[in-house]
Amino acid sequence: MEIDENKLKNKASFEDLPYHNFIGVEVTDVEKGYAELRLPVKAEVLNANGALHGGIYYTVCDLAASSALWTLVSEDQFFVTNDINVSVLAAVYQGEITAKANILKKGKRLAYIEANVFDDNDQLVAASRITKTILTKKGQAGK
Repeated sequence: MEIDENKLKNKASFEDLPYHNFIGVEVTDVEKGYAELRLPVKAEVLNANGALHGGIYYTVCDLAASSALWTLVSEDQFFVTNDINVSVLAAVYQGEITAKANILKKGKRLAYIEANVFDDNDQLVAASRITKTILTKKGQAGK
């Protein structure tokens, strides 16, 4: 399946969705089977201790994984997160984080994805493995 660069960026861009806009996530790079997102650390995403909230690590891993997978599915397909495991390795208090996702394996119905989160110093602060179920839109061919 051949996809031009503009289409890849459009499919991978979640920035116009209200939640993604609120937290400030930005797609910074996307290629077939790969995506990179950036998120500024701001007051709205901190926990009571002043560190990045754990749910934000989960969110950016899931979004990066989705952005990477969008580059490999057809127009009549969509996907949902089946399973996600996120290990937070270090707290982040300021700056920004970068999530990088790679498709490890994509089959007809399942995709296995690795997404890692790095701080401003390129230190690994979270690691994840994600499984997504690939589905066909109702009313489309191949249902």
